[in-house]
Amino acid sequence: MRAASRYLTETETDGFEGRFRLVEGGVARDIGHCDEVRALAHKDRHGVAALHALPGGWGRADELPLVDGVAEVLACRRHETKAFELRLTCDGYVVNQRLRLEAAGARAAVASEQQSQMTESRDGKKLRFEHRTTTGGRQTSLVKGEALIGEDGKGEARFTDPEGQSVALTATTLFPVAIARETIRQAKAGESGFDAQFFFGEKVKPPQSVNILIGKLPKRLADVKIPEGGEQLADGRSRIYYRAGFFDAQADGKGQGEPAYEMSSVTLDNGIELYGTHEESDGGIEYRITRLEALPKPECK
Repeated sequence: MRAASRYLTETETDGFEGRFRLVEGGVARDIGHCDEVRALAHKDRHGVAALHALPGGWGRADELPLVDGVAEVLACRRHETKAFELRLTCDGYVVNQRLRLEAAGARAAVASEQQSQMTESRDGKKLRFEHRTTTGGRQTSLVKGEALIGEDGKGEARFTDPEGQSVALTATTLFPVAIARETIRQAKAGESGFDAQFFFGEKVKPPQSVNILIGKLPKRLADVKIPEGGEQLADGRSRIYYRAGFFDAQADGKGQGEPAYEMSSVTLDNGIELYGTHEESDGGIEYRITRLEALPKPECK
């Protein structure tokens, strides 16, 4: 998720209010109440399936016709879980995200896991981040640091691992929670999309260019159901569908080229995500919410 871009929850007053958690693939809960756009805290669980690229588009690996290459994908079907948590604090948001993949190996299944921990300020000007990847229980990469956009509009991300590295940020750079809030705000205003600069911090690279298109909910996704017990968080909410392409900065400055990855999402207008995809290179994942429950509200003076 980087799906991060689509995390939040908003209330009747056009604002974010709470905390969002997704465990082993998803669970959503409601949270408190602040000014501006608020995040509705929730905890959700999503079922995850593999996607595979085909001429003309993407499809689920377990629903695709057997064409060249797909038989191999079906033969090495893997187990995936996705977990995401967003907590509202008195001065910002804490995000925890985990994606675990288990694929068949020569002798046994091999598990790889990506974990992200981030803290973002309420005003969207400060981000602390730590991204860790493990394979077979052994750490294979670690990237962490802090990003700050100053009052003068000048921004910088400084990395403590790898130590001594930094990248410049523009005044309009959006962090994970901020871009989620902006997407919901644009959709509710009737806009068809927007462009932005996005910084996640998983690599020592400048912010990515993001193109977000907000459109009509596809018929095939109209049946995404609210999990039993979570109806109170979804009653009366409209569904927002959008797609986003994320483009790495080009060293030669010549256009955007092909997106580094793409994603799509069906999200309630309070920020609870019901469905999503993450598509990268020739593979991807699809997930649907399977649990939804309210979380307790934070106590802030």
